[in-house]
Parts: sequence; C-alpha cells; structure tokens
Amino acid sequence: MSRLNQIPEWSLPKVTAAIMTAGGLGLLLVGLMLPWMVVPVGVVDGELVVRDAAATAWWKAAVIVGLALVAGLRFLVRDGEREQRWRLRILVLILPQLFAYPQAVIVHDEETSGELAWLQQQHDSMTWLGGDVFLTQGLRYQQTMPVVDLADPPQRLAAFRPPTVAPWSLGIAEVPDLIWWLGYNPAFCQFVAKGWVLSVLGLGALLVGWLGLRRRDDEEGSRSGDFKVAAGALAAGLVIWMVVGLAPILGASYYLKSSRAAALDERTHDARSDLERACRFMPALGFDTGVIYQLGSFDMACGDADSMRARLKRAQSLKEGSYNLRAMVEMEELLRCEMASASVRREVSRMLLRVAVEDANSGRIEDARRRLEMLCQREPAAIQARLHLQLLSLHGGQAGVNRRCRDEIEQLYGPFQRKEKKGVLSASWLMLSQGEMASGRVEEAAAARAKARKL
Repeated sequence: MSRLNQIPEWSLPKVTAAIMTAGGLGLLLVGLMLPWMVVPVGVVDGELVVRDAAATAWWKAAVIVGLALVAGLRFLVRDGEREQRWRLRILVLILPQLFAYPQAVIVHDEETSGELAWLQQQHDSMTWLGGDVFLTQGLRYQQTMPVVDLADPPQRLAAFRPPTVAPWSLGIAEVPDLIWWLGYNPAFCQFVAKGWVLSVLGLGALLVGWLGLRRRDDEEGSRSGDFKVAAGALAAGLVIWMVVGLAPILGASYYLKSSRAAALDERTHDARSDLERACRFMPALGFDTGVIYQLGSFDMACGDADSMRARLKRAQSLKEGSYNLRAMVEMEELLRCEMASASVRREVSRMLLRVAVEDANSGRIEDARRRLEMLCQREPAAIQARLHLQLLSLHGGQAGVNRRCRDEIEQLYGPFQRKEKKGVLSASWLMLSQGEMASGRVEEAAAARAKARKL
C-alpha cells in the first residue's frame, strides 16, 4: 500500500482548511451585516449622524445572490464534481465584484462622493504644514492673541482629475489617475468601513479554505484542476471588471474632448451637451468645481442666465471683480435656495467659507462670525468652519460657542481614519482650555488641556 493511502482523511491541512473556511464565511457574513461606508451627515442633539453609501445595498444584495447560488447548486446539479467546480467559479467571481465597489461610490454616486471629497479636503486643509492647526499653533500661547490667521480653502474640489486621455495613450504616468478613476482615492480610503474590508478578507479566506478542503490526500496533484478553474474564473472576472470600469472613463474622456473642441469652435450648445454627457458617464464630474463653473458659463452663453449654475458662476465673477457685496447677496440667496443641487450648494458653502476667512484675516471678525454661523447651520458637516468659529469665539470670549464647536468637531471627526486628525482634535481641546481659563473655570481648563496632551 502506498504511503499516501495511509494518511487519515482529516489530516492537519484538512482541519486547518475547514477552520479557514468557517472563519472566512463568518467574516463574510459579519461584513454583510456591517456598513461598508461611514459618511458623516451632521451632529443632532450631541450625537453623530452617519449614513452608508447608496450603492452598498445593491452590492450586498449581489453578494447574497452569489452565495445563494453557491448553496443552491448543490440541489440543481447532480454531477458532484461539476457542481463543485461551478460553485467555486461563482465564489471567485464575487471577489472582482467587491473590488468594483469603490468605483460605484466614488465615480457613480455624485452625492456621496461629493460629501466625502469635501470632508477629505477640509481635513487636508487643516492638517498640512500651512493649514489651520499649524497657523494657530504659534498664536495659541500668546496671552493677548492680537492676530487671527486662518488658512484659505483650496479653490477647486474634485474626486479625481478629469480623464482626457485616449485609450492608446494610457501609460505609466496615468496609473495613479487610473487608480483614482476606479474609485480608490483618499476619500474612499478615509471613510471605508469595516464591513467592506471584512467582506473582502472573509471571501479570500473562504476561497483558500475551500480549495484546501477540496484536496484529496490520496491523489497527488488533486488540486491542480481546482486551481485552474479558480484562476480562469478570477482572470475572467478581472477582465470584466476592467472593461466595465474603463468604459465610463473612456466615454467621459471622449465627450470632455468633444466639449472642448466645440467650445473652441464657439458651438456653445454642443459644448454644453457634450460636457453634460461626460458627467452622465462619470457622475462625480458633476461636483468638480471646474466643471460646474464651465457649465455655468455655457448656461449664460446659451441664454439660461437664471440657472443655478449660471448664478453660481455670476457670483464667482462678481467676487473676482471685487464686487463683494453683490457677490455675497447672490451667494446667500443660493445657499437658501432649495432648488439648487447639492453640488451647487456645496460650492456656495466653500465660497462662503473663503469669504469668511478673508473677513477674519482682514479684521472683520463680526462679519466672519456671522457667515461661519450661517455655514454651520446650512452645512452640518462643515468641520473647518467649526474650527474657524471656535477660534473666533475664543477671541470674542464666547465660551458657549467654544464648547459647542469643540463637541461637534470631535463628533464629526469620529469616522476619519487618518492619524493626522489628532492634531485638529488637540488644537480644538487647547482652544477650549484657553477659553475655559479666560472664563475663570480653572478645573475645566486643566481637564481640557490634559485631554489635548493625551491625543
């Protein structure tokens, strides 16, 4: 008798594979129960309100359908070996589907992607070396604090650089852009939840364990057929993912170039139509600052001067022309307008934040405070506005506003995963400490300073 035949049926590798299969299935099921994205919406009654991405429900449903097919094939196919191979193929094909989830959120969900991009941009504006945390650091320990110096937010908001390359011109230089076009940008990595990560890890462990259980110890090379099936299914799934993922990118690129050519030929209606078609291929282009202003210019040229995009473009032109009062009237009307899209309101909020920063840095503290309060009411997730308002409340001796801003900043920063957030939270605690000290609340000031040092 050969030595292989003497190996017991449940050898150590088989036991390990069984444990990995059960553990992977458990992780996958837990991942399906947990949220896949955590999008901060605002703070209500001291509690953070978050939501998941709209695409999550569809992706979870697809995974559940795949698992149901894997279970159902046992009763639909009588040939045991054939059934096992088809079950393996379906499991493997779920993996590329999970990989495609970021693009569904970042590229095809304009509302969620826009919110995440703005939150990420606020975080970057506050934490880089020229941001608010470092600007206020030098002023924090001055007793009189004679200067307010706030960082000006970036002019442009976008989830990625608009694709303007032809398929045959994609090279190594475009690889970082391609990764972002597939949805793996900093905003996704910042706010992705444990559910999606556990689903990917669980499915990977389930596949490895499944292949281990399929191994027959009495047959040398018994897993080679399974590996070929898994590799073929994975290759097919990745090809399908790339084709489906690249199609909107190439479509948007084509219409962006067509829009540019039409604009240069002064065919404004065609240019606007092509740019809107590009936004339909990649909806996240709809909240790109440059795209919104360009569409606003096209609207005015086409006679649609009362459109929300045209009014936003007009407000920007007035501000650039130093007609600040008229620009502010237009901006505040747009901010209150319920008919304006989320992308237009977001751009108005960003513009209003820049105006408030200019007011604060120019010594118009009351105007800056009024605009920041309006912004905090209209945009519940405006973290940078709250940090600015907290600094102004510290200067103005408004202890209640100082405490409220610190609480809301800590709540809104909860879903952020980057470690740099500790700098913002520490700065907020230190400003609260100084405000409490100025109000004569020594114990509260000491407690706030101690919390700042622990971060």
